[in-house]
Amino acid sequence: MSAPEPDVEQTPAPQLPPWLRRPRRPLGWVGLSVMVAVASIVMLALGLVAAVVAVVAWAVRGLIWIVMTVADFAWYLLRGLRARPYPFALRPPFGRAARATAVNDAWVSTLPRLIGLAARTAGFLFAPLALLASLVGIVLPRLRARPYVAVFNVPSLETKLIGLGRNLGYFDDGRAVSVMPYDEFLHVTFPQRADFLTWWRDESDSGPFRPAEAKWNTPRHFSGLTLGPFPDVLGLPGLALTAMRRTRIGGLRELFISQREIDDLGDPDLDDRADVAVIRVVRVDDVADGGDASQSPSPGEPAAGEDQAVPSDVPGGAPPTPGAADTRAGVRWIVQLPSTQTWHPRAGRAPNDLTADFVALSMHETTLTRAAVQAMRQAGIRSGEPVLVAGFSLGGMVATQIADLAEREHFTVTHLVTAGSPIGRYRLPRTIRVLSLEHILDTVPRLEARENPIVVPHDGVVVHRSGPDAGEWITVKAGPPLPRGYRIAATHHSPSYAETAGSIETEPPAQVVADYVDGIRPFFAGAQRISDFAARRVGIDVPRPAVPIYFHSTVDDGVTRDELRVTLRRVPGVIAVDIYQSRTGFPTAILWSADVLVRSLRPWFQDVGRASVYRGLLTLLARERGIGLHLRLQAKRTPGVTWEGTLQRMADGRWRERVDVSFDSDEARDEWGPLLLPGGWASKVTYYDADAFA
Repeated sequence: MSAPEPDVEQTPAPQLPPWLRRPRRPLGWVGLSVMVAVASIVMLALGLVAAVVAVVAWAVRGLIWIVMTVADFAWYLLRGLRARPYPFALRPPFGRAARATAVNDAWVSTLPRLIGLAARTAGFLFAPLALLASLVGIVLPRLRARPYVAVFNVPSLETKLIGLGRNLGYFDDGRAVSVMPYDEFLHVTFPQRADFLTWWRDESDSGPFRPAEAKWNTPRHFSGLTLGPFPDVLGLPGLALTAMRRTRIGGLRELFISQREIDDLGDPDLDDRADVAVIRVVRVDDVADGGDASQSPSPGEPAAGEDQAVPSDVPGGAPPTPGAADTRAGVRWIVQLPSTQTWHPRAGRAPNDLTADFVALSMHETTLTRAAVQAMRQAGIRSGEPVLVAGFSLGGMVATQIADLAEREHFTVTHLVTAGSPIGRYRLPRTIRVLSLEHILDTVPRLEARENPIVVPHDGVVVHRSGPDAGEWITVKAGPPLPRGYRIAATHHSPSYAETAGSIETEPPAQVVADYVDGIRPFFAGAQRISDFAARRVGIDVPRPAVPIYFHSTVDDGVTRDELRVTLRRVPGVIAVDIYQSRTGFPTAILWSADVLVRSLRPWFQDVGRASVYRGLLTLLARERGIGLHLRLQAKRTPGVTWEGTLQRMADGRWRERVDVSFDSDEARDEWGPLLLPGGWASKVTYYDADAFA
């Protein structure tokens, strides 16, 4: 018999019993009236405050409009006295567009000059602060950094800033550096891309790509579009970028097109983080003198791109012994250095960053400089063989350092070409001929607070020399056509300097420039063999982002992949595609690059046409604030042909397109020239109406 259950007290759940609504009582009406009156007064007060704020804002806006309009008209009248209307052709600022153009013109014209003025007076403005830091450093070790007293010029202030930054963990350029051939770097770090690169370069393999690893062969689906294995249209990023490398540099303009290429190769996986600095070394054999780049190197001679065995106890390897026996007749070299690719204040894996900029501005040897010396030795450059060193921005500063220490390192640097680089404080040997390109509104060459020291005597030009051993130094200043968008950034931009270099090649501004261009032609002739080297800091394994803070979406894969799906899926034979931002200058100078690998070029120029491709890709300019679009195209069946087109919207609304076609051999030119070069041109500029690609 079971036990009786215990009694449980049932507590009713709380509830509110129903009631009948009754009329409001007099006291309720009084309370409601008071509340309505108070609320009305508060709302009226808020309304009056809002009205006053609106009137004040309208008055301030009107005052700003009046001031800006007066400034626009004043700037317009001031500019009317100039013979050359640059950077923009101004119209009377009555309309909004004309006023905006006048404001941009004033801003772009004034800012670089203000920066130059600040740099010139920096020694007087900031020297007291540096001296104060030295004094406080007696007590606080973090503010203890050399120099302690001599801080009255820009390089000394830079050195002081670097020392203070290192105490806080910034601007540590390091000492040791790793240098290896770029393809070997890909094989070690990004094996998928190296595997694809081997297949792409094998002309005998006409079949589909077969990945070396089964795990790479994974089908994907994207918005209902069934995709094949890697590589595919929406597949692994960086395949087209790492595969599409030029095989020769044909002139001064192509030298700076090559600059854009090596800058972009520093981020092979396109994650917007710099993994490596790419140093390009080109061996040029004068065929007329018996040289032939296709021949195997002689015994004991390292081929371009091969590592040399160097003693482990000698930093950078043992320097070659100078002498006539080291030289080879008809052999010349081009060494090209990368520009700044990350603006993060902390040093990262790639040695071409903001830290290197500060070190180079202080005229101290950078890690990138030491890496370049190692790359030159690995490439097999011998003493006595002429070397042309070149670079844009940071690359130009490092190239100048290499020219300065060439004699110490037993290299024979004969020519130096820079663009947008502050190098006016260097004093180079008279054996080195220098050509510096500077845009008049570029702020970077003004950071050193000194003009380039030498003007070559010619046609009655005044001569300024820095010393009895000073050689020839030519500085060409120019003003490139500026597109819409980031006009300040477009002045410090390697593609813009490529346009400037092309203009002085075709129409030299003076005979001395023409003589210099003629003097460097042997470096771009003959048989060439290009070797790319990957340089990384040792002990720092963090790839820094291109910019520390993103104010708008700049790495959104969805936008680029969507555009690719819509635009390129209709094109037959597409193998791999990359769309990425090429920051070959200021971090706001975004030139969108579209690299496309296909099986054959013929469908692109017979069935599709450039206009349909442009229409789909130009939306990136509006969405991502880009200043232009650069499209490169190569085919598996014709790897020796590269088609390039750069499209930018200019200030007057028109589209400017520049098309270049390069051939690696005469056979490729004979086969594809009639299709790709109508009229026989090799480089062509065309302007289109504003709505041509709408």
